[in-house]
Amino acid sequence: MKPCLPMPRGRLRPATADDLDDLERLLHDPRVRRYLCDDVVLPRDSVAAMLARGEQLDPSGLGLWAIEHLGDRFAGIAGLQPIQDEAAATSTATGSIEPIIAVQPRYWGDGLASEALGALLLHAREALGLPRLLAAVDQPNLRSHRLMHRLGFKALDTTPGPAHGLLRYELRFDNEKAPK
Repeated sequence: MKPCLPMPRGRLRPATADDLDDLERLLHDPRVRRYLCDDVVLPRDSVAAMLARGEQLDPSGLGLWAIEHLGDRFAGIAGLQPIQDEAAATSTATGSIEPIIAVQPRYWGDGLASEALGALLLHAREALGLPRLLAAVDQPNLRSHRLMHRLGFKALDTTPGPAHGLLRYELRFDNEKAPK
């Protein structure tokens, strides 16, 4: 089982099937699904399958974590997972790990996404020993671009995506101080 990860104002706890209702509500919010789900309303069984895939990754230290923030049991979802096909774009990216995050809109702009991803980046570097992470962000998603820059990701290139062009980012851990 992957560990709980501390954050300054809460923690990340491994997501389970018990989070299905909360995750479904989050992903059905049009402001969230606009970029994370390419504006597609995922059926409940697809959201359940997402959680199940996350739990299958638990033994490797990857998967999904529920974000607990200042007493809120489910403020969002964060994860480390094998990069998706459309984000890989090149054979050198295949098999890489990417972070994902979605927080409830009421927490947008308060630093929660930075805290949660910071905890995951520390886990990826220190516990998992990953040399790098790749990320793909929809080109119009300005909040996520700012987040990538704040956390030290460097822009690599662009590639087509399902709904928008994607800007791909890389964070190398070699000779870098761990993110906080």
